[in-house]
Amino acid sequence: MIKNWSDRFFKWFCHPDYYPDIMGDLEETYQDYLESDPKTAKWKHLISILQLFRPSLIKPLLDKPLLNDNGMLKNYFKISIRNLAKQRLYSTVNIVGLAIGLAAFLIINEYIKFERSYDKFFTNSDQIYRLTTDQVMDSVITTRDAMSFNPSGKALTDELPEVLDYTCTYKFSEIVFRHNDQVRYEKNMVAADSNYFKLFDYRFIQGDPSTALNNPNSLVLTKAKAVSYFGDADPIGKEIRILSGYNRPFKVTGIIEDVPENTHYKFDILMSLKSIQDRLDDDGWNGFNYYTYLRLDPNTNLEELNKKLPELSRKYIGDESTLVFNLQPLETIHLFSDFTYEPEIHGNHKAVSFLVIISIFVLVIAWVNYVNLSTAKAVDRAKEVGLRKVIGAHKKQLIYQFLIESLIINFLGSLIAIVIAELVLPYFNNLIDKEIAQHVWNQKTFLLTVLVFFLIGTFVSGFYPALVLSGFRPVAVLKGKFRNSKQGVLLRKGLVTIQFAVSLVLIAGTLIVGQQVRYMKSKDPGFDIERVIGFVNPRVPRGERDALEEKLKAFHEDLRSHNAIVLAGSTSSMPGGGSGDIASSSGGVKIVGVKDRIEATTYMQWNDDMFTKTMGMEFLAGRDFNGEMVSDTAAVIVNEAFLDRFGISDYASMLNERIQFGTDPENDKFRIIGVLKDFNRTSLKTTVEPTCYFYFPRLRNTVVKLDKENFGEGIVYVQESWENFFPDAPLDIVFLDERFEKLYKEDKRFGNVFGSFSVLAILVAILGLFGLSSFMAIQRTKEVGVRKVLGASIGNIIGLFYKDFMVLMGVSAILGFPAVYFVMNNWLSNYAYRIDFPWWILLMAGLLISFFALIIVGYQTSKVASQDPATTLKYE
Repeated sequence: MIKNWSDRFFKWFCHPDYYPDIMGDLEETYQDYLESDPKTAKWKHLISILQLFRPSLIKPLLDKPLLNDNGMLKNYFKISIRNLAKQRLYSTVNIVGLAIGLAAFLIINEYIKFERSYDKFFTNSDQIYRLTTDQVMDSVITTRDAMSFNPSGKALTDELPEVLDYTCTYKFSEIVFRHNDQVRYEKNMVAADSNYFKLFDYRFIQGDPSTALNNPNSLVLTKAKAVSYFGDADPIGKEIRILSGYNRPFKVTGIIEDVPENTHYKFDILMSLKSIQDRLDDDGWNGFNYYTYLRLDPNTNLEELNKKLPELSRKYIGDESTLVFNLQPLETIHLFSDFTYEPEIHGNHKAVSFLVIISIFVLVIAWVNYVNLSTAKAVDRAKEVGLRKVIGAHKKQLIYQFLIESLIINFLGSLIAIVIAELVLPYFNNLIDKEIAQHVWNQKTFLLTVLVFFLIGTFVSGFYPALVLSGFRPVAVLKGKFRNSKQGVLLRKGLVTIQFAVSLVLIAGTLIVGQQVRYMKSKDPGFDIERVIGFVNPRVPRGERDALEEKLKAFHEDLRSHNAIVLAGSTSSMPGGGSGDIASSSGGVKIVGVKDRIEATTYMQWNDDMFTKTMGMEFLAGRDFNGEMVSDTAAVIVNEAFLDRFGISDYASMLNERIQFGTDPENDKFRIIGVLKDFNRTSLKTTVEPTCYFYFPRLRNTVVKLDKENFGEGIVYVQESWENFFPDAPLDIVFLDERFEKLYKEDKRFGNVFGSFSVLAILVAILGLFGLSSFMAIQRTKEVGVRKVLGASIGNIIGLFYKDFMVLMGVSAILGFPAVYFVMNNWLSNYAYRIDFPWWILLMAGLLISFFALIIVGYQTSKVASQDPATTLKYE
């Protein structure tokens, strides 16, 4: 494709006299490239052809070979460089503006390209789909879950000829590893079946991908993880002991390259799925806790395949179930998936679309600056054009002259843009907390993009000014009549208005994004996370769980006895987690004798009798669990959202009523003993989940409330007490406020990127306004002198200039305000808890734009207005 395009391009521009010989040499060189490095041969061939794109080889494009006349071309460059040197201020404004605009555009697009590249590096990625689970009630999808049942992949492969292969995986939370004397938590581990590497072709450094996950107790490590455990030694065949309920050794059977950042399903360690066979057998078709991926035939009609899924869902899950299989393209998961139980915080396609718009805005503003200043300087160039025409210059020759001037400016701007991008890239990587690239100068696609936009920029920014300047009538301009033309003035005012409108949108957008992020971080979540820490409790085999329960009870009592610790409790779901950190049931639930069964997802959490006290949660009715009351093992606490779903507002009336899950009338019934005020367990992007809380004394996580005055002492004591009770288990303390902070990582990232590049766009716009206002002030020098002679003060003259710009401000506000409302209100609609649209921000954005414009215009005007009239009246 690239070679064919390159050859056609060469044939298009090369002089016919030279084409056969040069093309033959190029083909020989290309064959040499193929032999040495087939992957880069086509790119080297393209570069060779681009290097031949020079005046001496270009065929005549017109009747008169203007571009082939080296003397004429040399003259064009000489005159252009002289003009740029003569107008240093405007040349600098143009070049710097174009450089900043292009650099910003290129860096944003590298980020956008990275975000859109997720999971596309796999072979046949367009044929891979994730099997997800929808809950459908009355033909409406109420919940979309990223997980599926572990037998579902095999079932669909057997039933559907379109499904060629499948893999089933299970994602762990924290797992404790021991190697020699090293004990630590591994938080990024996945169990996968033996088909995994058939769908996801990670490159193996050691081991056989077809057998690495065949046997129980097998591990595949990433390169970095292997080095962290074994250093430079060969890890294949060596063992690592996994504790956390397994307490047995696992053998390393493979090493793969590190998992890249641009995949939605990251891991450091793969365990063979057969290692958790007991869990698989227990879950079966009862729980959808697994990530399943299918590879479809490339000729599959997806619409027809989707029609088969509801029937298969009923066949395997049951006629009474509201759950339905769904297929989700792998390549869309990162940006377009908003399902529950995603393996990681996903991206946002709307945010990426906004960045696309910003990148275009930045570049367009830079190009507008060039057009604006070039047409503004048309008055100065008018006599030059008139004289050239009088002595015989054709319009086409003049167009070439001004296009070459544009080419030089864009070329210099492009070179500086590459330098800026290279210098800024490390800071940008830090800003987005991702490494999209280490350098730009060795990125072929980046450099090709620079080349493309250099050529586009030369034409876009240079063609209109060249057309305007070359179109002057010699008689009119030599008589000075061009000065009275309104065409150029109207164009400049229109372009300035567009810049103001775009700047207003960017300023308002940046402020609104910041307001929303601050709102989410400051909104009361419904409990107190200040000075609260959390950590994962030890996990032991089944036979040791009763002993662990007694140890945990003693550990918590020991913590509460210290003056630096206020309270301590346990929970199955630590606050500040994602959707995957809490259990759920989709089998329907009813309040026995009060409300009929509702087919909807209910979330479930287990707490001890100290958790709600530790977190400072508020009861609206009833009481908390009491560990001394045996009956509380069959009790339940519900939240407001749970009762609201049934349409119940009198919470106290539900005390001692019983709830029951599923359709079997023999299922357990749980007595309601309390109603908790709603609290946001996770991000404010989602509504509070309808949740039931059950009592259990031995749970996964501990939360500890520390005393304000003895905060540091409390942490030290927690560490010391843990060492005494659980000397063989690692302690990994997290601060809950920091845990919640991570939930807004993507939003903060978007806000930072949006804000940073909005500032750059506004800077480029201000730069253009500075140059334009300076030039306009100089152009009106004689007018200013006349007005001063007639008695006008400096303030009067500045006010006159202000009047023109304030009209443009008003027009830009009329254009910009509706755009801000439409775009940002649409963005805010993504959040379950959001700010009301802040109209005051529109006013503030308008005032900021006006302030910058008036300062710049006032400064440039005052310089001219403060001059002696005797001097200004001599100005020509």
